[in-house]
Amino acid sequence: PDINDVDNGARLCIEKGCDCVLGVGGGSAMDVGKAIAVVAANGGSVKDYFGEVSYRHNPLPVVAIPTTCGTGSEVTKFAVVVDRDNNTKKTVCSEEIIPKLSILDADILATLPHNLVVATGMDAFAHAAESYLAKKADFLSKVFAVESLKILWEYLPKTKTEPGSTEIREKLLLASFIAGLALNRTGTIIVHGIGYALTITHNTHHGTANALLLPYVFEYLQQNGYEKELSELEKLWGQTGELKKLVKDIGLPSRLTDIGINENEIEKLAELAVIGTERSMKNMKIQMRKEEFIQILESAL
Repeated sequence: PDINDVDNGARLCIEKGCDCVLGVGGGSAMDVGKAIAVVAANGGSVKDYFGEVSYRHNPLPVVAIPTTCGTGSEVTKFAVVVDRDNNTKKTVCSEEIIPKLSILDADILATLPHNLVVATGMDAFAHAAESYLAKKADFLSKVFAVESLKILWEYLPKTKTEPGSTEIREKLLLASFIAGLALNRTGTIIVHGIGYALTITHNTHHGTANALLLPYVFEYLQQNGYEKELSELEKLWGQTGELKKLVKDIGLPSRLTDIGINENEIEKLAELAVIGTERSMKNMKIQMRKEEFIQILESAL
């Protein structure tokens, strides 16, 4: 969703006298619902509420019903909105926009195409793994992250062989929800921020971008300050090569060339990554610049 989507939705909400907002869909639908809830109650534009700001009035209550299995938006305090003027993504962030009620129904996912099942599932994987590595990570967030990763590592490969399984859909919804709990406590690190560059320039699905980048970012971090944390995570999935294999085996692109990106675009993508990671860089125990992003992106070609 972009700024206009939220502002137009808020105007409609006010005109109709709505007393709550129902967000049904993937992360974008739930995020726009949460952002509308803020603007409808407080006026102005969603641009006035980016970041962590105080609200004059409580946002309208939000009910969230996810129709995908990865964003975790049904339990998080974040709502991501595209600012098309600056070609960036901005975040509304407040405990007050966490949905008052979330309904997880695996039957809703029955007709979700396989590519979206695995792409959104890998988004949950990124939430959990990034949360584990975040500077803000604590004991409880790590418990949530590990539990989510265990479920995803077991059940994502089964989506190809048992596409109609209700149990698998239930497990993926649960893993996404638990990853959202971890994310709420910590936020993400740089994988999401770099992924935004692919989303904005090549319309790559958010989860697909995260899945593609995860192994290459982790390879870099393992050599640059995160050896201990990634060694702990590798007890779940083995070496980073196994993570690349998972991405490929479930049918997602595993290299930038798979989504049409060539070496001539790397510098521009790195510049966008610098912008996209401005907030999450504060959640890192090392600091990275454009040169480091170029190195990661080149390794993913």
